[in-house]
Amino acid sequence: MRKLFKAFATVTIISIFTRLLSFVFKIYLSRKLGAEILGLYQICMSVFMLFACICSSGIPVTLSRITAESETVGDKKKQFGAVSTCLIAGILITLAIISVILIFPQILDFIFSDKRCKQIFIIMLPMLLTSCIYAILRGWFWGKKYFGIFSVTELVDEILKVIFAVILLEAAALSIQKEYSYAVAMLVGDLIVIALIIVLYFCKKGKLAKPRQAREIAKSATPLTVTRIFGSLMSTFMSLILPALLVTKFHLSQSEATAEFGRASGMVMPLIFTPTSIIGSLGVVLIPEIASVNAGKGVKTLSSSLGNAITFACLTACFFFTVFSGAGVQLGTLLYDDSLSGEYLKFAAVIMIPMCINNLVVSMLNSMGKETKTFISHIIGCVILMIIVLTTPSLLGVKTYFVALGIFHTSCMTINLVTLHKCVGLHSQTVFKSALCIIFSFGVSIVGKLTVNALSDYNPIVPIIAVISIAAVAFLPYAVVSKTLNIKLDKFTLKNRTNFL
Repeated sequence: MRKLFKAFATVTIISIFTRLLSFVFKIYLSRKLGAEILGLYQICMSVFMLFACICSSGIPVTLSRITAESETVGDKKKQFGAVSTCLIAGILITLAIISVILIFPQILDFIFSDKRCKQIFIIMLPMLLTSCIYAILRGWFWGKKYFGIFSVTELVDEILKVIFAVILLEAAALSIQKEYSYAVAMLVGDLIVIALIIVLYFCKKGKLAKPRQAREIAKSATPLTVTRIFGSLMSTFMSLILPALLVTKFHLSQSEATAEFGRASGMVMPLIFTPTSIIGSLGVVLIPEIASVNAGKGVKTLSSSLGNAITFACLTACFFFTVFSGAGVQLGTLLYDDSLSGEYLKFAAVIMIPMCINNLVVSMLNSMGKETKTFISHIIGCVILMIIVLTTPSLLGVKTYFVALGIFHTSCMTINLVTLHKCVGLHSQTVFKSALCIIFSFGVSIVGKLTVNALSDYNPIVPIIAVISIAAVAFLPYAVVSKTLNIKLDKFTLKNRTNFL
């Protein structure tokens, strides 16, 4: 348990620092490039992530699970054979996609209506290959429980991108236009990081062996990959369709629609993802642990630990919800000099609760080999998301983006919790504590909003500090009390506990 906590602390600290650096950099980019160009990058990144998902998305998670299982039973041939199989599959798929795009560049004309998007994407194209190799090798470090290397490589990648982007944007190096500077910076950073991670792999006694486990890897990785492809398709769908619908249904100009989307996806969502720095660290540590236990004693022995992890995820998300819902406008003004982004942040804050719980539960299920189950829940969520995006822009404008994501994560979370309960038998206390935490957070958020209203004449940082202080004072004792809370729920429990969840 001590080792697990140490690993969690290591990953969390490095992840928070990485996300903080990324967040500060996003503020810099939003001020340097403006909402419109930032919107172009968000559109390009959504398409890029779609192709990246096709290349390798499900492979790293599958490799981490196989590595953890083979390490438990001491099967090195299986482990390094799986690494070789994953690299060969990922590289071949990636090279095929790059070749098709270069041979038929008109594909990009069909996808992008703005020529600048096409040029940005062409610059980023080699990153498909570097990202593929990078993700697969990190999957091996993940399964081996080298959490320090797993996390530090991501931090180094972010640092390099920041350094090169600042050089290109501020010094006008190589006379690159600012629309394309960040794309060049990402490419250069990726090339250096991939060289670093290859060296680290062999330094840690990693090697290439005869390819093995092709059928098992395909069976596990395929539903994961398809799930993430659908996720990227939904992201691409929203980045391409929503701005167009804002023009036709909400009567904005093209530049206004692009700026609104850039504000929502490039300014608000990085803040919404803040708690995932902590929750994601928990998932990173748990996945190889669950895989190892599953190869030995079986996952039912982890029921209590997984329930506590879900409660912790809910508590973390609720804390950030109270801060963002109370001081969202002030945060947008302070960070982006854009009060409208703050209004959107205040509106979207509640998304964090189902998003954090769902992401953690999905990681748990995937580590148990339940990739098909998470795929089904994802498809159901995607269908609901598409219906909302297509039908509500005339009423909600760009807020459609947040409503669709919120309902998507809530739907998936519900289905995945039921599946997890069937696998490990979650205790009813997990549901009760999480529900109580959510109700409590809404009460704290009301207090925060009243405080912000009372301090509206002060500098934005004053109400922000006040709301953070209120949330900390409220949730710290709540966390201590809920740790020992053990209310008997027998009379509320239905005969079929799955239905209760």
